[in-house]
Amino acid sequence: MNLTQLQGFVYTAQTGSITQAAKQAYISQPAMSKMIQELEKELGVSLFDRVGRGIEINDAGRTFLNYVEAGLDQIEAGVEAVANPTTKQQPIRLLVEVASALIPDIITTIHQIYPNAPIKLTQRIAAVNETRDFDFTISTRTPRPDRRAVTLLNEEILIGSADPKIKEQPFIQPADLAGQPIVSLGPHTPLRDTLDAYFAKNGIQLNYQFESDDPASIRAMLGAGIGVGFIPSVTWAGTGKRLNLARITPDPPFRTIYLTEGQAKEDVRTRQVANALVALFVGERAKALTV
Repeated sequence: MNLTQLQGFVYTAQTGSITQAAKQAYISQPAMSKMIQELEKELGVSLFDRVGRGIEINDAGRTFLNYVEAGLDQIEAGVEAVANPTTKQQPIRLLVEVASALIPDIITTIHQIYPNAPIKLTQRIAAVNETRDFDFTISTRTPRPDRRAVTLLNEEILIGSADPKIKEQPFIQPADLAGQPIVSLGPHTPLRDTLDAYFAKNGIQLNYQFESDDPASIRAMLGAGIGVGFIPSVTWAGTGKRLNLARITPDPPFRTIYLTEGQAKEDVRTRQVANALVALFVGERAKALTV
């Protein structure tokens, strides 16, 4: 097995055609076909299903493709690092509109794969046209159709309070919250927008007693026993573990968080960072709060 075979396999998987893959590799069609056959023989498994006169990648091929693409990306990055050791690395620019509690984990995750890369992280709500200034945006806003995006998670929003009475009623209907002293992020913040839309749909007006645009301040107030607040079950799990929790029923609120790339062209570093951030959030899902 060699790099030429692996690159030929990637070309074939991407194009779905031995002929087109051969053109990309600047070799003959019979040579490409032989290359794929030798690779399959060495692996002891078919990577493509033969359908009529064409081919179609199968489950084994898709699994192998994920590893091969990641490996080739690493090799390309290594070649660049060795060939241009003095080249100043451009910063990795992130806009974090939600999930601010995970910022330390986000930075650590990126430094695990690019330990020397400078990171420029901004935590605020940006105008839509500003997102192009960032390599990545973590947000609940619907991604633009001309940008690559992936869903990081879809998390339920729970009720949290230091008040032990919450334990006595772990399932709460929206109307039960109408008279409660609510601690919340201010208007026009992503979490507040999600909640305002949810309660407006249910015809409920909440009593927002304490408001702040700083998520850390809200988490601190709830931890200090001030009021009742809304706890995203994944991204605020650290805060929720210290509170008494209840679930809004029968139709609980959820929010979807996306990772959107800011540039039209994806390079090796962008792909690797995106994959690492997706893996981080997949791991966080396993820690989700439950009632």
